[in-house]
Amino acid sequence: MNKLIIYLFFISTLYIFSATMCKEQPKKREEGVISPSANAIHQTNQSAEKLFERLMASFSDDWMEREADPNLYPAYYGGSFIDNEGVFVITVTGNSGEHKKQLSEVLGTDNFNIETVQYSYRQMMEVMDKIDIFLMNSTVPEDHPLMSSFAGAYPEVTENRVKVLLTQVDEPTIRLFRKDIINSPLIIFEQGNLPDWNQPEQ
Repeated sequence: MNKLIIYLFFISTLYIFSATMCKEQPKKREEGVISPSANAIHQTNQSAEKLFERLMASFSDDWMEREADPNLYPAYYGGSFIDNEGVFVITVTGNSGEHKKQLSEVLGTDNFNIETVQYSYRQMMEVMDKIDIFLMNSTVPEDHPLMSSFAGAYPEVTENRVKVLLTQVDEPTIRLFRKDIINSPLIIFEQGNLPDWNQPEQ
């Protein structure tokens, strides 16, 4: 998907390897966008953020506390983001026309786009759960090869996959990941680095 993303709405929990696992919400990301004015972008983004919050609230009143819960998300929902033109985009599985009508009623507007994807956000979060279970399992030896090569994982909405970051992306490591954690077509592997916990915070 060839898109310049202004904001990638988490709707995702980033898993970073350390002595223990911690969950972080990725920061909203802004990249070089050509537009008439910064103020126009800000206003557009604010409107899209309101739509995002309205959408999430329609799933559950306590959605902020349940972001990592796969059961929070409807089976049709694939995630959402703001594209490079400032348009709020909701990805769905199944009949996009039906979902557009349904979501227009929920959001009180049709000022958003719909894209069809293969996998639901619930499925992506279920994969994240499997990864989390392995990483938090006290019976897994500390010297297990994946404990030192796993650099993170998160649902990548625009690619409709769970992106797993490994310090070394090679067949033996990928094979081990699929064998010991989860073998799923939702996963894509990418080079990543372990965080440097000794560096001072910005």
